[in-house]
Amino acid sequence: MTEKKVIEEELALAERFSKDFQNELTAMIQIFTNYVQDDSLVNLDRLKNTVTMQEIKYRFALDKNGVYHWPHFVNNKFKINTKTSSNSYILNLKKAENNEFILRDFKNAKKNYLKTLIIAKNKSDSVYVFNALARLYVKLDQPKKAVYYYTKIINDFGNTTNNFRFPYAYFAASKLLTIQNVDLNTEIKKPLISFLIKLSDGSIPLNDSSAELLSQIAVWAQQLTAKKDVELIENLIARTNVFIDGFNNYNKPVFDILQTNDSTSTTERIDDFYVIKPLSEKYDELFLFKKNKIISFGFSVSLMVIFDLVVQNQVSDNMNFQYQIKLIPNDRIGYTTSSYLETSSNFSPYFTNHKVQINLLNEEIVEEYVFRKKLFYGLGLMLLLGTMILGLVVLIQDVQRKKHMAKLRDDFVSNVTHELKTPLTSINMFADSILLGRVKTDKDLKKYANIIVKESEKLKRMITNILDFSKTENDKLAYNLKECNLSEIVIATLEEMKYWLEINSFKTTVEVEKNVIVMADAEGIQQALYNLISNAIKFSISKKELHIRLFKKDFNTFLEIEDSGIGIPKENIGHIFDKFYRVNSKENETISGTGLGLTVTRDIIEAQNGQLKVNSTFGKGSKFTIIITT
Repeated sequence: MTEKKVIEEELALAERFSKDFQNELTAMIQIFTNYVQDDSLVNLDRLKNTVTMQEIKYRFALDKNGVYHWPHFVNNKFKINTKTSSNSYILNLKKAENNEFILRDFKNAKKNYLKTLIIAKNKSDSVYVFNALARLYVKLDQPKKAVYYYTKIINDFGNTTNNFRFPYAYFAASKLLTIQNVDLNTEIKKPLISFLIKLSDGSIPLNDSSAELLSQIAVWAQQLTAKKDVELIENLIARTNVFIDGFNNYNKPVFDILQTNDSTSTTERIDDFYVIKPLSEKYDELFLFKKNKIISFGFSVSLMVIFDLVVQNQVSDNMNFQYQIKLIPNDRIGYTTSSYLETSSNFSPYFTNHKVQINLLNEEIVEEYVFRKKLFYGLGLMLLLGTMILGLVVLIQDVQRKKHMAKLRDDFVSNVTHELKTPLTSINMFADSILLGRVKTDKDLKKYANIIVKESEKLKRMITNILDFSKTENDKLAYNLKECNLSEIVIATLEEMKYWLEINSFKTTVEVEKNVIVMADAEGIQQALYNLISNAIKFSISKKELHIRLFKKDFNTFLEIEDSGIGIPKENIGHIFDKFYRVNSKENETISGTGLGLTVTRDIIEAQNGQLKVNSTFGKGSKFTIIITT
């Protein structure tokens, strides 16, 4: 039955998780749309702002012709119209290039390039000459001047392209990587970092060559000695690669959607957003794209981000057990754990390559749950058997003593009415009634009757411990705290325990301050004190001494119970308050017990805002201290 309940709760949790996942995905779409879109227009500044909604890794916007507004991506496969340069510029440029490439006269080439630069009328003309000068200084074996011009190109002409829409900054960055001069690494590093920053913020456009150039920069950076410089470059490259990966994964399907009529498109949608899966077959990501008349936009959604958000918000108040939820690929179903109490389920039509797996957070709790049930059923069975056996004994006595049956019946009913205050004392009466058959004199009868009463009280305390333990396990242990005289409670408990102390030949020392008033539950404190004194009696074998002290100090009240018994081994002290725990040693192997006394005692004290401390030396004795804040 317990296993069935676990499976039912797991199935319910899986169904709820699926609904919450879809709701979280829809909510993320709505929040992002409200943030980046003013009425029907896209706010590009907000779209670029990665500080807001950091869980969205990749986002872009483009017009109906497929031209990107963010990220700044330029397709360099097609030519564009060139700007017209002046005749004098062209004439001087040809002279300079003839000097450089044909005549190999680098000195006059440099002179003519500088003349050309003076008459340049636009950025395209200027950057072309700067690039030529940088190239020339490399040939002149003057790398420092070459670095200067390549740096200028990156910083001042980052967005300027040649006739094939290819940025000169790319030429500059790639050429900087080829300069083999360790002494200039620091100077080369600066423009490369500037290049990466401009790539990531859109000042320099991305293109089909970006990924390869970034890879080359990453390799070059490994020769830098400063770790922080390497990390900075790697972080900038990673940031830019997000745009490149997004473009490679989603550009083609997005462009197809732009060219397709909405009414004929078969692409899945969530509200107004098309659901696009990456071309790289990454199964843990989706792209959501909204097609608008002017500027369309979209963003990527990470499976793990939504999964974590949903898991964090899962509430299991109505569950009997606690569960853990894992995200696993389909090919790992059935191989993740050895538990038979687990449920795997699909959770989203958009992430079909993963499932959620739900199992118990602590599988041992099922065994504990079953054990408690067996404990309670066992007690009920014991009561039933006790009643049956008691009836059988009465019947046998009735047959043997027919002449006295009426009197015996009256006495028995009287004893049962007086002694059987709880079902557990019925068991006690039964066990002792068997022994009554051996009684021969009135003196022995009175002696045994006194033993019956004391044993019954002892067993009543034991059953109280079990009931208190049950309440603690079900979070129902509560006390009505009010002012009570702790001094009187201690004296009364010692009086109740006097019989056991005497028959066990205990020497008892009592140091109790008078009229110590605390906020507590009198019965609970008495039960706790009874348990601690009973333990002292039980575990004192050779030296039987008991010291009871009650005193106030500062704002606390201290109640100490100290014995000279067998003590507790140091390695076991940390476990003595664990439920059902008993120290396994030859000194106490013949001593009976339930293993609940100290557990219940600690719970009683803590439920009354108190503390229970222990100090023990193995072979010399133990001291338990109840501390109550006054």
